[in-house]
Amino acid sequence: MKIKRLELCGFKSFVDRTVVNFDHAIMGVVGPNGCGKSNIVDAIRWSMGEQSAKHLRGRSMEDVIFNGSESRPPADFAEVTLTFENDDPTDVPIEYKDYTDIAVTRRLHRNGDSEYLINKTPVRLKDITDLFLGTGVGTKAYSIVEQGKIGLIVSAKPEDRRLLIEEAAGITKFKSRKKQAERKMEMTQQNLLRVGDIVAEIERNLGSLKRQANKAERYLAYRNELEDLQLHDAANRFLELHGWIALEASEVDRLGLEADEAKASLTAREAELETARLEAHAAEEQQEQANAAAFAADNEVRAEEAAIDRAKDRIDALRRREAQAEGEVREIEEQAGVLARERDTVAAEVAILEEGESGEANVVAGQEARLAELAAEHQSAERDVVALREAMSRAQAEIASCEAKLQGFDRRKQEMVAREEKLATEREQREGNVLELRARTEQLALAIEDLRTGKVTTAEEREKLEARLADLRRAITESEHALEEAKAEASKKRSRLHALTELHARREGVGAGAKALVETNDAALAGLLADRIEAPADLTAALAGLLGTHLEDVVVDDVARGVELLAGLASGRKGRATIVPRHPAYVAGRIPPKLPSSTRAIRLADALRFAPEDEALVRVVVGDAIVVDDVADALLLRSDADFAEAVIVARDGTLFHPDGRVSGGTGEEVAAHMLDVAREMRELQIEVSRLDALVSERLAHHQSLRTQIGETTGALDRARQHAHQSELALVHAEKDLRAAESELESHSRRLEVLSAELDELRRAIAEAEAERGGAQETLDRARAELEAVASRIAEAEARATEWRDQVKAQQELVMERKVTLAGAREKLAAARGTLQRLARSEAELSERARRLETELEGGAREMGETAATLVLHKEKLGLALDAARAAHDALAEARTVFDAFRADLQEREAALKDLRVRADESRAALTQHEMALRERQLAMDHLVTGVREKFRGLELRRVIGDYHLRPPPDAESRSRIQELAGLIDRMGSVNLDAMREHEEAEKRYAFYTEQKADLDKALADLERAIQQMNRESKKLFEQTYEAVNARFQEIFPKMFRGGRAELRLTNPSDMLETGIEIIAQPPGKKLSSIELMSGGEKALTAVSLIFAIFQTKPSPFCILDEVDAPLDEANVGRYCDLIREMTERSQFILITHIKKTMQMVDILHGVTMGEPGVSRLVSVKVSERAVEGRPKKTSGEPAAAVA
Repeated sequence: MKIKRLELCGFKSFVDRTVVNFDHAIMGVVGPNGCGKSNIVDAIRWSMGEQSAKHLRGRSMEDVIFNGSESRPPADFAEVTLTFENDDPTDVPIEYKDYTDIAVTRRLHRNGDSEYLINKTPVRLKDITDLFLGTGVGTKAYSIVEQGKIGLIVSAKPEDRRLLIEEAAGITKFKSRKKQAERKMEMTQQNLLRVGDIVAEIERNLGSLKRQANKAERYLAYRNELEDLQLHDAANRFLELHGWIALEASEVDRLGLEADEAKASLTAREAELETARLEAHAAEEQQEQANAAAFAADNEVRAEEAAIDRAKDRIDALRRREAQAEGEVREIEEQAGVLARERDTVAAEVAILEEGESGEANVVAGQEARLAELAAEHQSAERDVVALREAMSRAQAEIASCEAKLQGFDRRKQEMVAREEKLATEREQREGNVLELRARTEQLALAIEDLRTGKVTTAEEREKLEARLADLRRAITESEHALEEAKAEASKKRSRLHALTELHARREGVGAGAKALVETNDAALAGLLADRIEAPADLTAALAGLLGTHLEDVVVDDVARGVELLAGLASGRKGRATIVPRHPAYVAGRIPPKLPSSTRAIRLADALRFAPEDEALVRVVVGDAIVVDDVADALLLRSDADFAEAVIVARDGTLFHPDGRVSGGTGEEVAAHMLDVAREMRELQIEVSRLDALVSERLAHHQSLRTQIGETTGALDRARQHAHQSELALVHAEKDLRAAESELESHSRRLEVLSAELDELRRAIAEAEAERGGAQETLDRARAELEAVASRIAEAEARATEWRDQVKAQQELVMERKVTLAGAREKLAAARGTLQRLARSEAELSERARRLETELEGGAREMGETAATLVLHKEKLGLALDAARAAHDALAEARTVFDAFRADLQEREAALKDLRVRADESRAALTQHEMALRERQLAMDHLVTGVREKFRGLELRRVIGDYHLRPPPDAESRSRIQELAGLIDRMGSVNLDAMREHEEAEKRYAFYTEQKADLDKALADLERAIQQMNRESKKLFEQTYEAVNARFQEIFPKMFRGGRAELRLTNPSDMLETGIEIIAQPPGKKLSSIELMSGGEKALTAVSLIFAIFQTKPSPFCILDEVDAPLDEANVGRYCDLIREMTERSQFILITHIKKTMQMVDILHGVTMGEPGVSRLVSVKVSERAVEGRPKKTSGEPAAAVA
């Protein structure tokens, strides 16, 4: 998996899309400090999944997005694509083995959205991590050694140093899988605990569910028998109603024929009336036509008069325009003469300016030639200054190198002193840690005891909650039955109310005229009189006998509007109706005599109920009518002189009129039915409201029980969760105790090593002081050489300044002559423009004069035409006056004819009105029977609806065939119905779902028992898998450790030209956790600790270990970021030799400032920052020195200086 190409866009300082090709064995990345070299390494790490902004030298991940510069805005996102060659498909996951290249892309938007792609396909971060596991490549692998971090390999803890060997051994993927397996084990253990709890709960509930299932089985047997008997009764009732409906339907058909005959007669008369109306309408249209003709004639007279006025006005306007145009022509001729004289003057001026411009151009050319000669002399002087400055830079570089060495000595001394303090501090800390760990082990032992006690308490609490949950479930079953009973009763009442409301809305039995009037929904109407009065049930017949058909009278708020609506009934032939004002002028008359107590008579108006605003209406309609129990009481009351003229009505509807007439018998059933329907609707509305409130109350109680069940269930779940968490806490506490004991032993061993390291470190500080003296002498010599070069630079700069001044003076002279030449050219251009403008003005004046002449000719022609039109309109005006007088005479004649037709039409309408009264009486009888038929049908619908609601959607008509052959229900069957209802009531609440729940519980018990066995098996499989991975990891680690140690012992003497080094395990008995110590002895030294080495020695030791790992398990590529910085020239050579040896198996990317390292590489990628804050790339093949993609040179940044 060698790197083939790196593409950056918006990443840190690489704002533009940049492509870096890695197509050689050894590649170098060079450039000045701060130009963005290390950003290339950061880009590689970031694209491979690095999640730590700190490791990418930032505070947050947003810092990797280009943040803008002085000339560029911030980027919206950062994107890096890293392309690998898939030269060994066995090293990559199986889904990528067929690809020749693998491109890993990472994109981060400024809003925080992040994307990962492999070969342009979106993937997870885990997929990218898995791609590199075990390959030696990754964000934390040994294939990337960052800037300044080479020394950490030596100074790292033994446990951290172990990671390098693990990556080389390829067991990081085993560790990743092991962690996943351990997480699965923990989840499996948790699931096992939960499944165990569920199995125990199911076992406790099975017995109770079995008893409930047996009870539910008996309940269903009783209920099925009861439903069969009830359906038999309903089917018998259905057949009875069906017979009544057939009888009523035949009577309705007979009366319908009679109504049709009356309607046919009425239709014939209406046709005759319609013919008369058409004749009257024709006469009216003739009148309208005559009127329109007279109006048109008048309009024609006015139009001709207006046309005459317009013609006169146009002639006056044309005469005024003719005079104005002649004046404009004279003015244009004068302006043309002035323009011709001005044009001759400007032409002479243009000739003079052209001659002056030519001479000035020749002078400017001579001055520019002199400027070129001076510029060449100045460039020669500048080159001398540059050469001296380069010599000065070399001297400064040597001084900087010496100062860096001195700083390195001082820094190394400070590091060793700091290391000494750190070691001492660490020893104190570890001594404190030992005391803390001993105290922690005691605390953990106590905590484990507390957790075991809490486990017992939690189990008792869970049993209490389970008992309460069972009680609540029994209560909610009882609540469900009570709620369903209330809903059924409310549905029954609501169905009856809906049927009556539908009957009332259709106005069954109400005359056609009244029905049509009410259906207009006019704002002036207040409904029928029957709607405004409410009578008790025992007075319904009396009120119907008193008012009769007047109950169909329409109450109006506006009498005038009511009369208009009646006229609409007449014109539309929709029947006849009576209106009554809602607010009549009621004046109380004499005080009526007191009613005798012997007859139990009452004033009807006092017994009625109505709205306060309808009191006057009721008093006028009902009057002082008296209600008595029967006809005998009425006759007795009439014999009293005080009530001889009173209106008396018996409760059966018999009416005694003041004039002695008595009305009785049948015929007012429709009116009584209207009152009964309205009363029953009001009673049903009250009952439905009461039942709805009861349903709401029981529903609230039911919801309360559900809430309590939810809360109890939640508490039970929390108790179970708490028990599970306690179990996990106990496991973790025991694990922490073992870890604390192991850590205590580790700290004790470390204390023994710290004392020896402190003694060796103090000896190394003394040796560093001696090396510093030699570096100070070299620094003094370089400073003297710098002073000599500085004096020569001053002389060269003086000469260059003199030439620069001459060049500047000549440039100013050339600029002055160019300004003069530009002024002359500007004047010449202005004069030429003036000449062109004068020519255009002359042409415009000529065109304008031509247009005025054309306009004068057209005006004269239009004036003649308008005069002729004026004469024509005067002739038409005379003709229009004659036509208007004839039209007005014809209009008077048409009005006389129309009045005669209208009188005949009124006579025919009066005759038709009498015929309609007789037809309405016939329809009233038909309506009465239709109402009876509708009531039977509603009763049947109610019966069918009741069966459907009671028997869960069952359609009664479908089961009639099952019962119609059986004998009608008798007393025995009704007794059995009561007996079964009693048995069901005594059974109390029954859980109808118990049989299903019992069956489901048995299935769940079998399922969870099987699940428990599967979880036990899965747990055992995971344990075996972890053991297998541990054995494999131990074997691979041991083999790789031995191989790396052997290579390390070979490479270290090569790098140091002697000495010896080896790796040692801190705990050989535990190959899965042991750390790795580095034991190193440079030639001629005997160190007790590797921390006492110098910076260069540490770097060489770390490089030796890295290369030993590479020779054991070569990584596809290796990135070394300024690893050679602390090495001297000789060690750099050995460092380069080792890299060359390994290029056959690995690809090397070196970031360096060292010249010798640069000479070794195949290609140099130079990073520059010509534009502040923006990095660019320049690539140079070292073998051919051929520039492949050099950017444009900028001042102060020669392309050759990149390397």
